[in-house]
Amino acid sequence: MSARVSFVPIAVFLVLSPAVDAQSRVVWESTLEQAQTKAKRQGKPMLISMHTSTEVACQRMLKNLYTDPDIVPILSEFVLLPTCFDVHEEETRTVDGKKVSVSPWFGTLNCQQLTKNEIDVRSTFLDKSEVKVPQHIFVDGSGKIFMTKVYELKKPAFITLLNNALILYGSKAAKGMDKVTKGLLRSVKRGSMKDKRRSVIGLLDLEDPRTVDILYLTIQSITREQEKGECVRAFGRDLYTWASPTVAKWLRDPSEHVRNCAVVSLEEMKAPGVAPKLLSLFQKARDKELKKDILRALGPCGEDSEEIKKVLLKQVKDRREVTRIACYLSLGYYLDQEDVRELLHKRFKKEGRSVAAKTAIIWAHTYLRDETLIPSMQALVANEKNHQLKYMVGAAELQIKTGTAVAKKDGRGGYIKLHKAFGVIFGKDKILRNSYKYWKGDE
Repeated sequence: MSARVSFVPIAVFLVLSPAVDAQSRVVWESTLEQAQTKAKRQGKPMLISMHTSTEVACQRMLKNLYTDPDIVPILSEFVLLPTCFDVHEEETRTVDGKKVSVSPWFGTLNCQQLTKNEIDVRSTFLDKSEVKVPQHIFVDGSGKIFMTKVYELKKPAFITLLNNALILYGSKAAKGMDKVTKGLLRSVKRGSMKDKRRSVIGLLDLEDPRTVDILYLTIQSITREQEKGECVRAFGRDLYTWASPTVAKWLRDPSEHVRNCAVVSLEEMKAPGVAPKLLSLFQKARDKELKKDILRALGPCGEDSEEIKKVLLKQVKDRREVTRIACYLSLGYYLDQEDVRELLHKRFKKEGRSVAAKTAIIWAHTYLRDETLIPSMQALVANEKNHQLKYMVGAAELQIKTGTAVAKKDGRGGYIKLHKAFGVIFGKDKILRNSYKYWKGDE
């Protein structure tokens, strides 16, 4: 892979007809304007192929992949525009009975045309003075980039890249995907907020890693952060733990909202292997809501890490109630350790009249589904005057034994609704948990 710096534009030489490589039959458009016009007219995506003659990886891809008989038919479903940064050695060919100097890699185009294309592509699509090559940029009919790929690719990966681009574009030429899957992907990209969420769930239910790879690219093409975040939140179920590596990618998203959505989804997925990334994000985060949600995710994602336990024990003394609540919930995954049980009992008394904090400590006892914790939990409310907290212990006991937390009667002929009881700890979150929505009947 190579990086290039900005350069001084040189003279422009245009050829209006496309350049066809006689060996591969790949059609290269001469100019960006010509490529855009053709793409719009034919309803095809545009593929901008950026290279430099001095980079070995570029030469390998052009020589081996762009001439491969298995790949050339797929490339024909795109409008191809080549660029090349440097002026390199040309060769003489006979075109329409005339001898002309052309680039050895791009049919009948010469270095001036390739460099002009680079200038136009940079000014139209890129805002960086440095561009890495080889790079493939996919542009839709509205002139917007919907996918990019940097680095050299081997044949199978290149075919997958091209096919994924066709799927994202909605091309009928895309291979290996049934109509239902294509329809769901289309809905993720273009549907309403509710349709996007339902379609993401529908695709995840297929449990197909290849589909999830394309789903990730589709969600990445969404420009509105609220819609993108809603798609990320659809992953938030322990049924989809297998897809957690995909969700973890959004921890690096430019949007803080999307990063926060990823944190909450990883929490609900009980995602393994992401704790170091969460800790790193916690150290960098400035937003209090995001930091609180990271603390809440560290427990289910911590895999009994002592490092995470130390962080939680430190933060549990914070002045902010929401921070303490997050730590209480995460420490529930460490309640098989005596020192943590003793700490939560002390904190329960210290919380005084804070129903929210005490509710969090009670509910934390349910996470390990360990019946030996029931007596310890009952001891918390032995002298408690707040009847709601006592009924919460009953609900928590059922959760431990059966996995279904139906609260006991409140003494007045009715049942405590869980979403009301948990509203004090889950109802004020900016990004609501899927479990809380389920308790409310919204899911």
